[in-house]
Amino acid sequence: MKIDTMRWKKRFPSAGLKVETVHDEIMRIKAKHGGLVSPDQIVAEAAKKSNPMHKLFTWDDSEAAVKYRLSEAGSLLRAIEITYVDLPDQPRRAFEVTTKKRAGDEVKQTLYSTAAEAAANPDNHSALIAEAVRTLMAWRARFRYLQELSKLIEEIDSTIESLATK
Repeated sequence: MKIDTMRWKKRFPSAGLKVETVHDEIMRIKAKHGGLVSPDQIVAEAAKKSNPMHKLFTWDDSEAAVKYRLSEAGSLLRAIEITYVDLPDQPRRAFEVTTKKRAGDEVKQTLYSTAAEAAANPDNHSALIAEAVRTLMAWRARFRYLQELSKLIEEIDSTIESLATK
């Protein structure tokens, strides 16, 4: 398949780098390693100060350790699954993401509440529905070329259309 356009995902801290530059560098590393690339190969190449990807990484070990622990904490919150007595065969996340602006600040803070609390709060409920739609649309976009999933994609389209008319 031929690439038409390329862009960073929203909110990715691109450090001002053009996505094409980074893509080309990853393709170079991929070719160097026989057609496949791994994260450790990218980090090894990006460690070189002359590499265009260098500024995408945190090289101060103390700062990187804090960021990594924050990432681990987020993974921990997303890793706990629960089932309810009346829905024993439907495991779900115990905690859901909620965003909230700090008082007097424009920055949204990522917080977590229990799934039941998130669903019961009208603002959080709307945010969960919006997140579900975004996730479905991203999944749809990622796999739309697989003919075996066409019926499922039709159902996703129909469901999203019915949500939009509510």
